[in-house]
Formats: sequence, C-alpha cells, structure tokens
Amino acid sequence: MLDASEYLHLAIHASNQENHHAALTYLNQALEQEPGNASVLYFLAAEHAELGLYDRACQSFEEALRYDPAMDTARFQLALLYLQLGKPEQAQPNFAYLQDGSADESIKAFAEAYLALLDEQLERAEEKLAAGLELCSNESLRNDMQRVLTVLQEGKNAEEGQGPVADEPVSKVFLGAYRDDFEPGA
Repeated sequence: MLDASEYLHLAIHASNQENHHAALTYLNQALEQEPGNASVLYFLAAEHAELGLYDRACQSFEEALRYDPAMDTARFQLALLYLQLGKPEQAQPNFAYLQDGSADESIKAFAEAYLALLDEQLERAEEKLAAGLELCSNESLRNDMQRVLTVLQEGKNAEEGQGPVADEPVSKVFLGAYRDDFEPGA
C-alpha cells in the first residue's frame, strides 16, 4: 500500500497527463490515509477547479487553508475562484489576508491589485499588477496576471478611443498550473 505522499505524486502525474479520473482516485486514496493533509486537499481543489466543479473546489481550498493557513497560492486561487463565481464579498477577505501577510511579494502585489479592482481603482490595480509581474517567478501565474494587466490596459485604451475592448472580463479566474509552486514537501 502506498502512503499519502506517493498517492499525491501519482495524482499530480495523472493530472499532468489529463487523466482526471485517476488523479481524483489517487487524491481520495491519499485523503483516506491522511484526511487533514493540506497538500492533498490543495491539489484536490485544483483538480475540481480544472474540471469546472467550482463549489467543490472552494470547499477543498477552504479545508486546505484550515489545516495550513500559510498556503498563499491556495488562498489566491480561492479568491480568484470566488470572483469567477460572482462572490466578491468572499474574495475580498482572502485578498486582504494575502496583502497583509503573504511571504511571497508577487502574490502580495497581485492581491493588492485585485483589492484595487474591487474598489474600482484601475490605475492602482495596473501599478500593482506590474509590480507583481516584476517579482513573480511562477511562469503560469505570471502569464495569467499579464493577461489580466493586458485586459485592463486594453479597456483603458478603448475608453480613450485608442483600441478595442478585450472580450475577456478581468474577474475571470486563471487557475493555471500554479501547482509547481507548491510541490509536496516544499
């Protein structure tokens, strides 16, 4: 019998191969062995989000954060997911938590950007996104936040009569493959 860490690695591999059924099976097997394993819960949430099971993803992200409140990537993804679900009142405290206490300066800046967006301070949001992009070492996160910045800039340009408005809403969640930042045992 495998241990929870081994099941988690198998789940990550299966997910990278887009074998979501196997990934979910491995994650559930890991949770049977270690029900409070924050890493497993985090990946279960990411897998649910990947499959469009957003309510389940929120539940698993929240549970992972109960076991490990310092999982900044999970908290950031949860806040983005709440925005996508049209629940800014639930996203806001998660972004505020990251703004005030994240150890990752890029996530801190991105959280500040989203708080500015929620307050309709578009210029401040652009500044914070740009600052976060300079600090961000996670390629998937950087790419997603660059898309958000581009949408903001295109929207501003369209208002000024300088170009078309982007089709993509700023609140769209980009869960991406932030998993690389939170490998088990890291």
